[in-house]
Amino acid sequence: MKRVLCLLLALLPMVGLADEAGLADLLVRIRQSGFAEFRYEETRKLELASSPWQAQGYMLSGADGRLIKLQLQPKRIIMAIAGDRMYYWDPEQKQRHAAPLGQAGQATGQITVFRSILQGHAEELQPTYDFAPEKHGKRWVLRMTPKRQSDEYAPSIEISGDEDERKRQVLIRQTDGESTEYRLIKTSEGPELEYSIQRLLLEATGD
Repeated sequence: MKRVLCLLLALLPMVGLADEAGLADLLVRIRQSGFAEFRYEETRKLELASSPWQAQGYMLSGADGRLIKLQLQPKRIIMAIAGDRMYYWDPEQKQRHAAPLGQAGQATGQITVFRSILQGHAEELQPTYDFAPEKHGKRWVLRMTPKRQSDEYAPSIEISGDEDERKRQVLIRQTDGESTEYRLIKTSEGPELEYSIQRLLLEATGD
């Protein structure tokens, strides 16, 4: 019994190193530097809705942290983050909103978390989340659980994928039981996307 206990204690540091190596590998895998465009499908499960709400469109990510969400279905809406401000534009309803990220309330955390995930800067979330990497054959999962001392409204998050680095899934579970799943596939990357980002941002801001 003592031999078994000593063996387990000896293996603990090795397990920790394996977990750290696996986490480092996944953080490198999901990192997105430069410009990128993703096609997305979004499914929200809402507490008071009898069926899931679905949407689809494109997300464009800039090298400087700008993020544009161009929803095309069920209707066209632009949501954007540029600098420390967020923007919303619904051309059908002629509704335009702009506010500092710090004044966006509970939505601020969700938006900034998603930006960090999409742009592959998950390490920015380590002060708020505990990370647990897993790999099952060709599939990998990064589970992110809010730390006890973090924001009480912080959602739990799962990022998953396989050997196809263009694809990933992001599952965000809110503390109230509601959830949002994104299925993403990278469709383009490179500085030529700067024009599309600028054009959509100008439309969102009304400039």
